[in-house]
Amino acid sequence: MKPRHPFSPRGAFTLIELLVVIAIIAILAGMLLPALANAKSKATGLRCLSNLKQMQLAWQMYPMDNQDKIVLNYLGTTNAWIGGSVSSMPGATNQLDIRNGKLFPYNTSTEIYKCPSDALGFKVAGRPVLRVRSYSINGQIGGDPSITFVNPSAGPKSKLDQITRPDPSNAMVFVDEDADSIDDGYFAVQAAPPRWTWQNTAASRHGNGGVLSFADGHAEQWRWVEPDTRRLKGLDKPAKVGHRDLARFHRATYEP
Repeated sequence: MKPRHPFSPRGAFTLIELLVVIAIIAILAGMLLPALANAKSKATGLRCLSNLKQMQLAWQMYPMDNQDKIVLNYLGTTNAWIGGSVSSMPGATNQLDIRNGKLFPYNTSTEIYKCPSDALGFKVAGRPVLRVRSYSINGQIGGDPSITFVNPSAGPKSKLDQITRPDPSNAMVFVDEDADSIDDGYFAVQAAPPRWTWQNTAASRHGNGGVLSFADGHAEQWRWVEPDTRRLKGLDKPAKVGHRDLARFHRATYEP
């Protein structure tokens, strides 16, 4: 009788062995996929932060060439930082509204105006096209001086030296805005009697938080405290009195 060679191939997998392998693969996939999704979210969050830092630098350079004046932040003027709304077509996909804006000469990349996780698109000639802008500017920074505020003394700032309350390190400039809220580049909230309202809502594209920049040049990601903030979408969303995330935006917007 011929002895079996020690390295001769064994038979095929049994059904039980195959099921065990499949189960192990499924368990590993269940463990790895959330980690990969979290890593992707962090990576796009860092890119969004980088975009806002570059936008903020362009915003800071503008006053140096314009007698310390802040770039205007309302449509209807030829000197605004952007030239149109992205809430509908054709403005949503019109890069000329960015290129013709007053900040574009200070950084000629159109990509920094868009969060890498902003996937809202529109159809042009039957083909999907992504929106060109995800960011807006605090309405109290370069906003329309004709707008009436609850506290008239805390109206829009038009020059850098007027940004004192809140101080530059706490005064919000750019914000990553929710896809159902963003329109004309102007972001506003109200958290004082008689209204507690998200006039605009911040995006939550990088987990439970949003990305903002500040007048001193830095950008950061805020983590939401209230459970409903991440779910907020659209315009004029009422909030409970004392809403901590809305109050934080208010403190970064209006004089204390």
